[in-house]
Parts: sequence; C-alpha cells; structure tokens
Amino acid sequence: MTGVVIIAFFGLMALFAPYLAGPSPSQTYVTGPWAVPAWATIFPQYSGLPPNLEVAPSSLSSWRSAAGPGATYEFVQATPPLSAISKTGYSTSSAAAALISASVPPGSEEVVYTANYTFSYNYKPPYEFKFGALVLPLSVNNVSDFYLRFLLVKPDGDVVHLTSYEIMSSSFEEDISYNNGFRLGNWNTVYLSTMTPDVNSAAFGPSGAGIFNSGLRILNETGNYTLVVQVVALGGSSPGSLKLELAYPFLFVYGRQYGLLGSDNRGRDLWSQFVWGSRISMEVGLLAALFTVVVGMYIGVIAGVFGGAVDETLMRIADIFLVIPFLPLAIIIVFMITQSAFLAKDLYIWLIVLFTVLSWPAIARVIRSQTLTVKERGYVEAARALGAGRGHIISKHILPNIMSLVYANLALNVPGFILTEAALDFLFPGASAVPTWGRILSKAFDYASSAIYYNFGWWWFIFPGIAIVLLSLSFVLLGYALDEIFNPRLRQR
Repeated sequence: MTGVVIIAFFGLMALFAPYLAGPSPSQTYVTGPWAVPAWATIFPQYSGLPPNLEVAPSSLSSWRSAAGPGATYEFVQATPPLSAISKTGYSTSSAAAALISASVPPGSEEVVYTANYTFSYNYKPPYEFKFGALVLPLSVNNVSDFYLRFLLVKPDGDVVHLTSYEIMSSSFEEDISYNNGFRLGNWNTVYLSTMTPDVNSAAFGPSGAGIFNSGLRILNETGNYTLVVQVVALGGSSPGSLKLELAYPFLFVYGRQYGLLGSDNRGRDLWSQFVWGSRISMEVGLLAALFTVVVGMYIGVIAGVFGGAVDETLMRIADIFLVIPFLPLAIIIVFMITQSAFLAKDLYIWLIVLFTVLSWPAIARVIRSQTLTVKERGYVEAARALGAGRGHIISKHILPNIMSLVYANLALNVPGFILTEAALDFLFPGASAVPTWGRILSKAFDYASSAIYYNFGWWWFIFPGIAIVLLSLSFVLLGYALDEIFNPRLRQR
C-alpha cells in the first residue's frame, strides 16, 4: 500500500503537471536567485526574507506628481501593449498615465516632470531588484534629448542614483533616452535592474560595475523609501517643445523566499522543474520496463516452448547482451545521440529503446526457466495429447502461469530505469532542454555544491534526490508485494 500511494502521488503529479506547475521551468528571474522555499521562513535563519514585492502602484494618479517650469501634465488612461506591460511585473492592462507637455528653453537641462512614491520596506535586504517605466514620445521639437532619471531616497535620507545619463545614454544594454532607443509614437520600455553593471556604476561609482547582489547595499535598511521618477529634457539651439506619456513606473523586489521549493541560481522556479521532471521519470521508467518485460517475456516463452535450435540461438544472443556492461555502453550511445540535433530532440524515446534492447535478456532467461517448468506439467501434457497446438498451449496454459512473474519483474525493473535515466541526465545535463530530476541534480552539483554564501542551495538538490529515492522504493515495495502474492512459498513463510 505504501508503494501504491507513492506511485499514485507521483503519477497524478505527472498527469496534472500543466496545472500544478507555476511559471515555465526555463523562465529566469521568476523570483530572486537562490530563493529559499517560502515555508523555510519558519526557521530563524530565514525569517524576514523578502518575498516578491511590487512596491509601487501602476497608476500614476496614486503617486505624488509635480510639473517643472514651463510644463504641464494631466492624467489619462493608458493601454500599452501587454508585451510591454509584462516586463514591468504589473498584471493590470490599463492604468492612469501622465500626459506631459513642456516648453524647453535652449541650452538648458530641465526637469519637466517628477513623480515620487513612498513605500515601507520591512524585510531583510534582497539580492536584486528591477525598476523602470513605460514612455510614449508623442512629439519632440528642437530638443537635443530627453531621458528618465530614477532616484531612491533611503530611510536615513541618503539618495541613491539608480541611473546616470552620462553612463547610460550611449549604452547598448539599456534605453533611457530619446537618442538612445526611444521611438516616436511607440510605447518604449525602460527596464533596468541591479544586475546591470551600468546601474551599479550609477549608484556606487566606477567600482560599482563589479558589485554583485547590490540590492543588499541599496535596500539595506527597514523603513520608508521614496522612489523618484523624473523626465529630464535637454534644450537644443532654439526654444523647443516636448510631449509624451509616462506610465507604469515600477520597482519590483526579487524575493529571497519563493514557492514550495525555492529557486535556482537564475531565479527559475524549482517547483515547476520538479513537477515537469516527474513526467520524464515516470514515462521512461514505466515504458522502458513495460517494453523490456514484454520483449523478454515473448522471447523467453518462445525459447522455452520451441526448445532445440530456437532455444539455443535465442539464449546465445541473450548471453551476448548480458556480458555487455550496461551503463558504460549507455553513456557512449547517449553521447553519440547528443551529437546530433535531430536525434537529441527525441532523446527520451531513444533512451527507452536503449533500455529495452540492453535489458530484455535477463527477463527472457527468467521467463524461459519458468516456461520450461510449466510446459512439463500434467495439464500441458494432456492438452498436447488432445492435439492442442503450440499457440493454444502458450495462450491458454503458459502465459497465464507466468504472468505473476511478469508483473513482479515489471515493478522491480522500473526503479532501475528511473535511476539510470537520472544518472544519464546528470552526466549529460545539456542533452535536452526538458527538465528532469537528474538534470536538476546536475545543475545543483555545478552551482550549489560550492555556493557556501547561499547555504549550498540545499533546497535545490534535496527534493529531486528524495523523489528519485521514494519513487524507486515504491516500485521495489510493489514488486516484492506482487512476488509475495503470486508466490505460494513466500506466502507460507
């Protein structure tokens, strides 16, 4: 019963994976990197870690706004394309935007609009956060450039310059100005994060480009912070004018706690990887065991019933396969498959075929031995004396009496294939983009095993490891139970 319950649990997980999993398992920065599972915050060392936080409202009417000299603004309803909004982290499809109109004197630098929002932050500092806004330039006349400036005022009054026009206006990594990527008449996304070296250079000076996890140094206090967004215009050689819409300013804190199983080093959801990985383990284990047992059963029955040259030929072929070292040959064949993009896209189908080809001889020998015993029994001799053919004897007398052995071997072979598939995925993590438990363990070995700063990312490898053990154990328990049910001598003991 224990084995059945565990198998049912993972079977249902595999069956309903599209509904149980969260974001795509390959989607990066769903949350912060190295986020612990949310339930781990019950332990003192993880208490106070921030979840994903959307600290500012999407509607600018909820911000404090002010127009600069020679400028006016009004709130209008903005409906940018969803592809642009999705980058901000907001889920709203429509929000109040500021429609800004400004006269720009020649040769001057004017802050034509300022919006600020004060939020309370009462968690430990995050590793990283992202910020930005959407901007729609409507008309630009005799203005040499305009750009967005982002500032963060800390609880102690210190001002962190998250952007720098001097650093970013000519950068290929980000667009913050009209001359550096803003397209007239289109919604443009200003998307910046503390993972960008230019942001850290703006905040900390030239040495900031080499800083990692800079969120630890920026949001390092608890209390009230103020996010400031400014539209700054640079005048041209004659009086100019500027008209634009500013919408969806955002600051999104990447959590250090997330979901059921946390995240990996790139903020990918480990629960999604775990759920989708259950499909591969179940499919490969069950299908490989089923095909192996079916092939081995029929070859064993044919060898036992026909005997003579047929038996000798089939058993010598089986002996050849039995002396081939399974895992080294599997490693070589998988390596050859991964060298071809055409073959690699069906990697797990090839694994099932490989496991079947290399594993049927052991089953065939067991079934042959049982067949030799059954065919000498009295009721088989009586059927033969009455004129029954081999087909009738096999279908009516041999197969029904060996099915108990088939069921037990089917259950007992699954864990071996699950473990082998996990081992091959561990050895060839780049062979496929499909998430598997073995591939999760391989990535964890590459990154978490040396990440002492992140507590070695124990949540990254412990759960797929436990899942492999439990699922393999469940089939072993089921196999022993079936063997005991169908074997009278074991029942007597």
